[in-house]
Amino acid sequence: MKTANTIPHILRRIQPLLNNITQATSLKVLAEAIHDVAAQYLEFSSTGFYFFNPTNKKLELIYAMGFTDEEKREAEATAMDRHPGWVIKNKKYYLKNNESPQTEFQIRMQIHSRLYYPILFKGECIGTLGFVSQNTNAYNDDHVAFVEFLCQIVAVTYENILHTVQLESSRDRLDHAIKALKFGIWDWDVENDVLVWDDYMYTLYDISKENFSGAYEAFIKTLHPSDKDRVTSEISRCIKVKSVFISEFRILTQNQSEKMIAANGRVILNERGGVARIVGANWDITQIRTNEIKIMNASKMSSLGEMAAGIAHEINNPLTIIQGKAYQLAKAVNESQIDSERLAKLASDIERTTQRIAKIIQGLRAFSREGAQDRFEIRDANSILDETLALCSERFKNNNIDLKVEPCPIATSIACRPTQISQILLNFLNNSFDAIEGLASRWVKIKVEDFGGEVEFSVTDSGPGIPASIRNKILQPFFTTKDVGKGTGLGLSVSLGIATSHHGRLFLDETAPNTRFVLRLPKRQS
Repeated sequence: MKTANTIPHILRRIQPLLNNITQATSLKVLAEAIHDVAAQYLEFSSTGFYFFNPTNKKLELIYAMGFTDEEKREAEATAMDRHPGWVIKNKKYYLKNNESPQTEFQIRMQIHSRLYYPILFKGECIGTLGFVSQNTNAYNDDHVAFVEFLCQIVAVTYENILHTVQLESSRDRLDHAIKALKFGIWDWDVENDVLVWDDYMYTLYDISKENFSGAYEAFIKTLHPSDKDRVTSEISRCIKVKSVFISEFRILTQNQSEKMIAANGRVILNERGGVARIVGANWDITQIRTNEIKIMNASKMSSLGEMAAGIAHEINNPLTIIQGKAYQLAKAVNESQIDSERLAKLASDIERTTQRIAKIIQGLRAFSREGAQDRFEIRDANSILDETLALCSERFKNNNIDLKVEPCPIATSIACRPTQISQILLNFLNNSFDAIEGLASRWVKIKVEDFGGEVEFSVTDSGPGIPASIRNKILQPFFTTKDVGKGTGLGLSVSLGIATSHHGRLFLDETAPNTRFVLRLPKRQS
């Protein structure tokens, strides 16, 4: 063949058209571009571009010139038994310049010369490129070399088309998954303050495209007033430290209804190392958080139910004291034996006892309310412990369980939702109570320790520890070792969720000789 002589000679003429081949995004477009390039050098009255379908082992006629519709169907159906099929099977080109027309198509087209060349891709023949002419001796070695050159370009472009198809298929699957999951995708050009939303973001935020300017401030206006400062601070921190953006916040829709939104994004840096863009996804977690609150409240009510008898004693005992002091006062009045010093003491005893009842009631009111949306507040760790113990210490005392309390020796404050931390501690204590109820040695120790940037609450009981076989299950929802009717299996899993929302840790101390659960919290929330 004379490839070296042929290709440079015509390359200048076909160069502008080659881009149409290499940029083709489908086999049909590719075949049409091949036809245009071939016409610059080859003489042909008809052409056929076949691709082999490995699934049904047939050649598919992607492009044909000079064929009627019926002839196209006939050519495709018989291709494997004709010249194109021979090329596929043998991976060789076919050239004949002096054929005598035999079929109706050949006679109609007056075909005398025929050239078919295999398209090879990774060692396999994936198709053929064919040209026929009414002239005899229409094709020579230079023409063969030219068609070989075209087939090589087709093979390269075919790989690009495969990648494009795979990419589009992956994108379609991703789009389908995103729509099924109801994710809204956003892209914020930080440098130019241009925020681009996909269609579902507008549905999620209940905003029309016309009413959204695409600026950062337009997004900020959608936020619930109570969450605005926190979210803007989180975004600023994300840009400053070039980290991921993970947040949950409330938005107000046009009809002023609330939605809880989860957001997850990542930064994209510019060539200078600064933040150019932040891209991410938002999704509606309103129902999820509503269900979590219901589960949390169910866990709380379960804990209150377990403490009910103890709380009754907590209140009945001081009421008995008040009743006794009131009787002494009435008796003194009736007997006209009122002594100012004795009167002051009785009044003081009554006041102190009523304060004890008030503290218990206050603890109950705080514990029973829904605190998941409370702001973080600075509280002394020991005061949270005291409020918790006010609800359950009598229960331990009445059942002869030694409750040992080791508060932090120094004043240690933490940023938290106190009601939720009390819920975790109460869950620890109730679990310990149930675990050691039938043991000979019955004691529970609760301890508060300061670890610099963290505060640790731990509850240890006289139990022998959690069996290794279930340690990895105890924090799972609805898993419980208690008898039927004695536990929901939600306490520890809910507690773990609360600890995580405080950026803290909740875990079983597997190194302790007894059962020891630990809650470790940061002193400050970033």
